[in-house]
Amino acid sequence: MSNGVCQLNAAENDGSGAQPVQGVDGIVRRSVHFWSDGTKLSGDLTYPAEFTVDKKYPCIVMCPGWGGLKQRANVRISPQFAEAGYIVFTFDYRGWGDSDSRLVVVSDIPQPNGDGIVEVTARPYRQVIDPYDQQEDIDAALCFVSGEPMVDVDRIGLWGTSFGGGHVIWRAAHDKRPRCVVAQVGSMDSHTRFATPQAREKIRLDKTKRARGELTPYPTPAERVQLPGLRGTPFNAKFLNYFPARDASMINVPTLIIDAELEHYFRNEDNGQKAYANIKGNAPVEYHEIARMKHYDIYVDPHLAQVMDLEIAWFDKYLK
Repeated sequence: MSNGVCQLNAAENDGSGAQPVQGVDGIVRRSVHFWSDGTKLSGDLTYPAEFTVDKKYPCIVMCPGWGGLKQRANVRISPQFAEAGYIVFTFDYRGWGDSDSRLVVVSDIPQPNGDGIVEVTARPYRQVIDPYDQQEDIDAALCFVSGEPMVDVDRIGLWGTSFGGGHVIWRAAHDKRPRCVVAQVGSMDSHTRFATPQAREKIRLDKTKRARGELTPYPTPAERVQLPGLRGTPFNAKFLNYFPARDASMINVPTLIIDAELEHYFRNEDNGQKAYANIKGNAPVEYHEIARMKHYDIYVDPHLAQVMDLEIAWFDKYLK
């Protein structure tokens, strides 16, 4: 640390730290750190070894889903995009994987010392699902790759899966940097979880308690609503007004939406299909519902191969 600012390893930014990706000929990966809203996050850049800093290349920023980690995307998906000629950026949201925790100060804050530094007691919060915090992290990821010497800032695409599929729809609706979007098996409409007056009243009461210090500032695992097959504690108060499918009407860049016919977490009609209807007429958009596919089937063959063909063709059309 120097004057409170983290000095990142120079190799992270000059490319000299890139290592071959095991089992994938001609592809390298470089681990980096970047900052989001005061929290240090972990990311990986995956790209063809032949790429050099004296040229500009298209880039895909990959946004994980609910409880998703970059290491999973790095196994089979990001190398395929890299083989297709892209710089691919994968990352972990704050409080997940290799990224630092969100810290909340739980002691009194003393006067800073001569260097402007204070020592406090803080509580780390991990594995919290906060859509707006995660949007800050996606914003930071876009900012980071925009500073990469090899990245063409006019050819950055967004890819998101599951909850991240909704994230990229929201981001494209509110951010002009992404030039095209791919959203797969995306959760895009939160209101169905809080549709009853009783659910909304519970959130209102919890917000009052947090403001008065009667609940922790961030949700703890003890508050978790059990969602089968999903890790993490949702920050329910942050979901009330988070409707990516509705906001999709503001998207004006090419968007590919892929759903699973046998989706079990949500109704496609309220999510991907609604987003498609709201984008149609404003920008090039395609909707595919993959027959006989369940939510998690999209990550394994034969469905993975089918989906990758669709997605690479989409990125090739609008980023190359």
